Amino acid sequence: MKELIKSTYFKFGLTIFISGGALILLFEAVNNWNSVGTGWDTLYTIVSPFIYGLVMAYLLCPVYNATVRRMYGLTKDNWRTRRGALRYARIMATIVALLVLFGVVGGLFALILPETVRSITGLVQTMPERVNSLIDWFMSLSVNQNNPEMAKAIETVINHTTESFMDWAENTLLPSLGDYMSKTFLGVWVTLKTVMNLLIGVIVCVYFLNSKEKFKAQAKKTIMALCSKEKADDLFELANYSNMQFGGFINGKIIDSAIIGVLCFILMSLIGLPYTVLVSTIIGITNVVPFFGPFIGAIPGTLIILLESPVQALYFVVLIFGLQQFDGNILGPKILGETSGLASFWVMFAILVGGGLFGFPGMILGVPTFAVIYYYSSKFLRKKLKRKNMAEDTEEYMEFNKYDINRKDVL
Repeated sequence: MKELIKSTYFKFGLTIFISGGALILLFEAVNNWNSVGTGWDTLYTIVSPFIYGLVMAYLLCPVYNATVRRMYGLTKDNWRTRRGALRYARIMATIVALLVLFGVVGGLFALILPETVRSITGLVQTMPERVNSLIDWFMSLSVNQNNPEMAKAIETVINHTTESFMDWAENTLLPSLGDYMSKTFLGVWVTLKTVMNLLIGVIVCVYFLNSKEKFKAQAKKTIMALCSKEKADDLFELANYSNMQFGGFINGKIIDSAIIGVLCFILMSLIGLPYTVLVSTIIGITNVVPFFGPFIGAIPGTLIILLESPVQALYFVVLIFGLQQFDGNILGPKILGETSGLASFWVMFAILVGGGLFGFPGMILGVPTFAVIYYYSSKFLRKKLKRKNMAEDTEEYMEFNKYDINRKDVL
């Protein structure tokens, strides 16, 4: 029996059987995609506290590790056993990590939330007046330029927009108030549930922080038991490289976005632009998204300031363009370095694909995920080329014959 299991034919048949089963499962999943999506949403709802806890633990890990290292170094000679010193260092590190978590979140809410609410309230209260002022400004601009066609076109657009809004309010908004109310209550319930999941996530975060070495050891033991030493070493290298990519990128991007948000607030205050806290918060949050972040945040920021003053909105656009150049060419490379190792084209590709598949989280995590895939794909191809005694450098395969240029002259 053992000889049969070890035979090539048995392994080949088992491979075909597993592949066939996988294809059947894939076919059924595609045919019942709605059921799969519902099941996935249910599974995500169940495990969301663990996801929140893992994310918080991952972000707080540098603080926790630094505190354990420092406290253990200070107290290891004052305890009877080194195990007791380590336990004490873990307790203190957990307290410090939680203080950092609650301090950052509470500080952001205390600094940003009141001013943001005040800005939004003032914006809603003054919006009709600002819209009328903006319309008058456009009309006066067309009149001053002796352009009756522009004035007529603006008036037509305004009348059409007003009629469309009144029609929407009468035929869509009023009959659907009941649905909107139910959706509002559903939103409140989802918010409360999310808060509860976050609180459970904090408990999960504490557990992960204090048990990560054990989890790592269990995973390592399982991999070494099931895989050959060569495969196990490859998996460990993959885990270390992925951790370096994700940790460096996420932590660096958070720091970079915080600095950009603060700089935006300072510069807007110096120029005298309105809604500084609200707009700076939007810019800081959206800047977490690589490449497109500043432009995503600039759109709502420009519209908000436009209601106050078109000229100030123009100043804001120039300010954001300058911040984007500073972040892309100076601040970002200093903080992030070359963590991704991707060309600009692949960065944009990773953001678009990740955002299309997984929304906002996909736009953030798409770059480090694709960086890992790109790195190991390149490593696999280099290994194959090396076995064939072929050049591994990409430049060796570039041709400029269409330009009548010798490759050696330009590379």
